[in-house]
Amino acid sequence: MKISRGIHKGRNINVPEEIRPVSRKVKESCFNIVKDIVVDAAVLDLFAGSGALGLEAISCGAKSAVFVDYSKASLEIVSENIEALGLAAKARAIYGDALERVKDFKARGQTFDLIFLDPPYYQGILNKVLQRISEYDIVSDFGFLVAFCYESDEFANKYGAFSLILEKKYGQNRVLVYEKSDLSGNV
Repeated sequence: MKISRGIHKGRNINVPEEIRPVSRKVKESCFNIVKDIVVDAAVLDLFAGSGALGLEAISCGAKSAVFVDYSKASLEIVSENIEALGLAAKARAIYGDALERVKDFKARGQTFDLIFLDPPYYQGILNKVLQRISEYDIVSDFGFLVAFCYESDEFANKYGAFSLILEKKYGQNRVLVYEKSDLSGNV
């Protein structure tokens, strides 16, 4: 897999064998959507896999990225990719369950401007993690969530302060973009 845009465009990244990475077409479309949001953003790549989404974000101007995955093999690949791209000062890989890490970020007062969610499909995880992020509020004011799911995965149009502002379908995959509103309900 390659980084498709930004300062690391064309650079290869390794992908663990056991994961289903976001396709190049879907990733490129996603970054067309968030191109203005990602610049100077603090990014969280939950269910990081290879780290492709967070690494692409840094390549496009994000100030930092945190990668979370429950697979030690995936985190080794993420760490290798971070090292190969010379991004150790901007990127950090953390082992653990996404739902628990959200609570940890809240406890430390850490917030993110943009969160990528690419959980395993068919397991109902997306809905759970969207609810958890809404509950623990680790997104900066007017931040965004970008979620990837299978066409039949369940999700809501609203999770607390987060409203679905865009849904795109690519074959059997969906990209969902949620925006956080301010407390008055204005977006």
